[in-house]
Formats: sequence, structure tokens, C-alpha cells
Amino acid sequence: MTSTLPYTEEPFGILTDDNLYLDCVLVKPVGIADENLRAIRVWVPKYPLTKSSVITCARQEVRSHGIKRKVAHLVFDLRGTGDSEGVLGDQDFNQDLHAVAEWAKERFGRINFGFLGTPDSGNGRVNLWPLRAGSVMESYHYSATGSLLPPSVIYLSTYGSFSRTDDLICNKLAEAGYHVYGLDPLRYLLHASANHRLNPDDLAADLQILIQMLPSKPIIIGQPLAAGLALLWASRVNKVAGVIAIGRAQAGLSPSHIFHNNNPYTYLLHRHVAEIAPRPMALVMLKGNALGGDEDEMTTLMQSSKMPNRLEQVSSLSMELLLELLTWVQRP
Repeated sequence: MTSTLPYTEEPFGILTDDNLYLDCVLVKPVGIADENLRAIRVWVPKYPLTKSSVITCARQEVRSHGIKRKVAHLVFDLRGTGDSEGVLGDQDFNQDLHAVAEWAKERFGRINFGFLGTPDSGNGRVNLWPLRAGSVMESYHYSATGSLLPPSVIYLSTYGSFSRTDDLICNKLAEAGYHVYGLDPLRYLLHASANHRLNPDDLAADLQILIQMLPSKPIIIGQPLAAGLALLWASRVNKVAGVIAIGRAQAGLSPSHIFHNNNPYTYLLHRHVAEIAPRPMALVMLKGNALGGDEDEMTTLMQSSKMPNRLEQVSSLSMELLLELLTWVQRP
């Protein structure tokens, strides 16, 4: 029987320098030969998750873009997880990443190659929250230190990249007394849209479920691109205590394979942000950063929102500014 799927899956193993086999699946657009691929994207699971937590993301990306983008996606099990070899306690994941990178170089030569995420976390505990049917949210919990009633923060990284910098920020926020739930929102969005494109009600329903599992009403921090989801969530869910949106926002709601945005007004943020008040909204523009936002977008969002609101324009986001904004959000 001929497959009607727009992608093919190739299972295989990669041998590391310390002689462990990593279990892998390459998801490719149908009919695209190796030499015609333009890029390889590698979905890295957070330990101790396995490739099953991200294979939906790979399939959804290839299914949605098909041969137009000529991009293949690799998912694999870290050592000691899933079907990969290795023993409990061996967390030398740099060997795994090196082996994957060498495999890509040997098979594809000079090709655009990148890892989506990092395998480990400083102090974050990995959770996989069940949401709507077929939808899950992968998050990393950083427990607050030195606080009896710590406020909760949902921290959204830039799409596809919960990096070591994000991990460091979440650790610093936990040290400052916040319960932090970090996530790569792209992983959540690809899972959530696997069966149908998302409308704002779907997004609000997912957040409502998540908030029920948190110890207190959360403040949402959205990094560039994720800032749009942060603002939309805050406008639709009253249990959000406040929002800090950093950099480009509207562009994050544009992927048509994720969002049901045939009507351009459905996700137009300046039609939503007025609903955030009387809860606080802070916008941060990162000057000189390609994803830092532009003055027209920020001005429109400020004019469309209501007090309490504020706009900061900085060259880079410092922990001092982020902590000051969190304090401002919590003022009566």
C-alpha cells in the first residue's frame, strides 16, 4: 500500500565515540533526496525524556512545509533513555551531540545544521503536562528558594530554542524567590496543533488547564516571538497575574500551520491587549536585535492597551531589569 503521508521516517542508529548506539529517526519530506535537502533540524529531548516527546514536532513541521522547505528533522534518544544504549547515571550528553553532528557531516556534507534545545538543565525538573486530547506541554520547573509563598512565573523562550541562557535566567529567577515553569512554546504549539490549527479559545483552554496545576496565579514572561503568545494568553485568561513581553510579538502568531489565522483580525494583538487591564503589561524593546521588536509595533501595542502598562527600550535584557519588572507587576 502506498503511503499518503507527506513525510518518510528512516529509523537507524548512530554510534558515539564511546561506543554507544543512539536510537534515531530521520523525518524527511517525501521524494527529497539527501543531496537536495537544505537543512537538518535536530530535536533534542530534555533528560530523561525520550524522542517520543518531540517526534510529533518533527512530523508536524515536515507535514506542514513538505517539499517547499526541503528541511529534514532528526529525533533521537539520549544515552540511557528510550531505545538508546547507556546506563543509568551516564549523562555525558556532549558525546551524544557530537556523534549526531558528525553523522550529519558525514552523510550530508556542508549543510545548514542546528540543535533545537539542550539535553540537560541546571536545576529544572522536566514535566510533561497533559492538556487537551492529543496535546501536551513540556516544561522545566525551577523551585523557588527562600520564600514561603513564592509567586509563579511561566517563562517562554524564543521559538525552538530553550537555550542555556534561558536555563540560566530561570535559575536566577528561582534564586530570587519565584517558582518558574520554563518552556519552549514551539514544542507545545506543534503538539497542540497536530490535529487542527489553533484558535484563541484553544490556547486559552490549554492555559486554563495548566494554571490549575500551578501553586498560584502566574506572571508570564515571553521572549521574542513568544511575546505574542504571552500577550494573547494574558488577554484571554483572567488568572494570569501580569505579563512581560520582550521583542517581536505579532510575528510569533503568524505560522499558518499552527494558528487558524485565515482572518487576519483573529490574532491581531492590538485588538486583544486592552483586555489585559487592570492586570499589568510591560513591553521590552531590544534595540539592535533582529528579534527585538520595532517602534511601530511597540507604539501600537502601548496605544491599544490600558494602564497599568509600560514600555522599556534597552540594548539587552538584564536580570536587574527583569527582576524590577516582576516587582512592578506585583505592586497593588
